[in-house]
Amino acid sequence: MLALGSLMFLGACERNEIENQVSNVPSGDVLKQKANPLAVPEGDALSKQKLDEVVVGTLEQRGDFHWEWVDLKTLWSAVQYGDQSIAIGYKPAGTGEIDNIIHQIDIRKGEWKEVHDALLNLIKIELEKEAGRALSDAEYIIEDDAVLPIITIKSTSKELITQLYNLENVRYIEPLDYWPEDPTRSSSGCGGSDEPLNGTDYSNIAPASRLPWNFPLVDIPNAWNSSEGQGITIGVIDAGISSSQTLLNSQFNNGFSAVGRSITTDYTYGGTAFTSCSHGTSMSGLAAGPRNNLNASTGIAYKANLHFIRACDDVVLNKSSERTGVKNALVRMGDRTDVKIISMSIGTPFSSGVLSDGANYANNRGKLIFAAAGTSFSWTSWWGVIYPARYSSCIAVTGVKENGSTCATCHDGSQVVFTIPMERNSDSDRNTLSLDVSGSSPSYVGGSSSATAMTAGVAALVWSSRPTLSKSQVLNAMITTSQYYPSTSSSKGYGNINASAAINVASSY
Repeated sequence: MLALGSLMFLGACERNEIENQVSNVPSGDVLKQKANPLAVPEGDALSKQKLDEVVVGTLEQRGDFHWEWVDLKTLWSAVQYGDQSIAIGYKPAGTGEIDNIIHQIDIRKGEWKEVHDALLNLIKIELEKEAGRALSDAEYIIEDDAVLPIITIKSTSKELITQLYNLENVRYIEPLDYWPEDPTRSSSGCGGSDEPLNGTDYSNIAPASRLPWNFPLVDIPNAWNSSEGQGITIGVIDAGISSSQTLLNSQFNNGFSAVGRSITTDYTYGGTAFTSCSHGTSMSGLAAGPRNNLNASTGIAYKANLHFIRACDDVVLNKSSERTGVKNALVRMGDRTDVKIISMSIGTPFSSGVLSDGANYANNRGKLIFAAAGTSFSWTSWWGVIYPARYSSCIAVTGVKENGSTCATCHDGSQVVFTIPMERNSDSDRNTLSLDVSGSSPSYVGGSSSATAMTAGVAALVWSSRPTLSKSQVLNAMITTSQYYPSTSSSKGYGNINASAAINVASSY
């Protein structure tokens, strides 16, 4: 475990040099330097091994990680690896926290546009000076966000990073592609389960559908007497949906789900919403799969609409393109007036300003966001609750066994709000059941991922029972009828939800 290096302050000459660098940028009074600017880091960047020791050591020691916790040299070093992308969150100088107003900002006007333009000008001047030639925007701008105050560029320049770091206008600088196991990138969660179907893990229900064993433990069958999700649209952000699963395509209105509901797809990662990754298919199936007549498992809100966005390659957000993809998906979900609920069974242990901005935007636009507390793969078993579930803009959900103990691969912690029983006591491979990539035979799917999608489905039932409710009323109905309410568990929040009881409370509002 390594302690973080201390920050060096400038001497008078060094401070003047940096002030001159900023003042030479033709930005008028737009860009403001911090009172105590830091010097350009000396020497070479940290090696990847040393960098990983610092970052992972911080994560292990503090149970969390934010880039503002490390010194400038560590920050700059992290940009040297991966795809060398840097996300810059900006704001007018003197502006406080923007989490609660980020959905109201128009970055195309006024002081926000002035800061945006001045930053791009500063970046261009510095990079052209280093290159010794004129540069096109495409050579260094990866994404100039059209909605959120974020600019993502490609650079390894410690002089530029130092200039940006020393500005009051910069909310954060994030090495967007850093991951401690480079060059290995995960494919976690996409393979599906090869566990043989156990006949005791489902029961047959009309019209010819299968009810997963754990649905009654959340009182879902009784909830269906009052609500089936009709009129509510659930948004699922995940790693792709299968084009071969007809129950999420042409048969979405099959069986008791034949109510003219809709399923729509979009993507902010890759070139299509449809992939061979089974994860998004399973999550969509749990939240809103049809109560079918094909002997497949049913979803919870089987009369709800579904809007799916592919935003990542797998469940672990370890690429810059995945973090950007999820941020953009959250903005798109936030802008859709029909979407009321968002389910995200994906994440990363590293706090990200980019992810936080996206989650705050969607939350402020009135969306009820459920996110997975975390599911372990490889070296990740020691993580606590991951991001974005850890953000206050999201509702963190995890899975438990029938007896209430944490499931074999699930994460829990003080940020958890709800739990769902989704794993047999005697066999951690026998989880809840959902749709596979094709066919009608149900497939096991576990972890906090499945618990999250189920919770989103329950929220749709509650909201459908009283469509005029606010998201806070829906959430309150779920909280006040949960297992431990009015108390909470230190690691499992309010515990297991009760769908039928939550609907009854919602009906009294």
